[in-house]
Amino acid sequence: MNLNLLKIFHTVAERLNFTRAAEELHLTQPGISKHIATLEEHYGVRLFDRLGRRVMLTQAGDILHTATTSIFAQLEQSRSRIDDLKGLTGGKLDIGASVTIAAYIIPGMLTTFRKKAPAVEITVETAFSRHIAERVLDNTLEMGFVGHYTSDPRLEIRSFMKDPMVLVVSPRHPWAQRKSPVRLTELAGQTFLLSKQGSGTWRLVSKHFENAGIVLKHIMELGTTEGVKQGVAADLGISIVSRHVLGAEFSGGMLREIPLAGEGLERELFLVYRKDRYLSQAARAFLELFTLFPELPAREGA
Repeated sequence: MNLNLLKIFHTVAERLNFTRAAEELHLTQPGISKHIATLEEHYGVRLFDRLGRRVMLTQAGDILHTATTSIFAQLEQSRSRIDDLKGLTGGKLDIGASVTIAAYIIPGMLTTFRKKAPAVEITVETAFSRHIAERVLDNTLEMGFVGHYTSDPRLEIRSFMKDPMVLVVSPRHPWAQRKSPVRLTELAGQTFLLSKQGSGTWRLVSKHFENAGIVLKHIMELGTTEGVKQGVAADLGISIVSRHVLGAEFSGGMLREIPLAGEGLERELFLVYRKDRYLSQAARAFLELFTLFPELPAREGA
């Protein structure tokens, strides 16, 4: 059996979406369909039911999915164990992170880690938190750093950092010199800039206003955190963003932080990894370097 065919099937089975699987595997959707048809011909049964836009595993597909999950998990575990034979003089570390974490937090952590383990090959995948969790679950990534998560019994989830959120305005905004805290109700009439819907920051800010019973009347979605910062600097509107992303803008005078009334707004950031996965020596060294989780269980054979 062609392992590549099984990988294609496994990706479609995990995503239950041919388009997303094609994007992830860098293949065309017709190509994905052709490979699945080849696999179905091999087994002599349908592996997926296509109900309009919905894709569902058949009973045979579910059986094969269970098998491929085990196969690819074992292959990844084998690679981690083989890498461990090299110590930190080789091996690979595949991690994922949500957009803000990948851009503003992970680079500094990796710089410190590379000084300790310069020979370890590191790859970082950037995506929304839910996609990172999916990639961890299908064993494509060894661990992920995310701003939010959906509970799954297969995942170990640990808080690793507090992320303070701050209100920012342009130096030309009427509030730029304001000393008194801004009440949430005052924000309702402002043009409020948000990053792409579905991002961790977007979720947190939206939920915060919803809980306070406040409806923002003027919202502009700019796609990325960088877009939001540039928009605020240009006095296009105001926003609430992570303090981690604002070092250069504050020091350069491009943005001003205005205090918010009430309790400080912050979110937790999380590490996720599979409970049943063998964490490589490189992964453990990365976590231990930052004393994130000293209670991690001892490695087998240690």
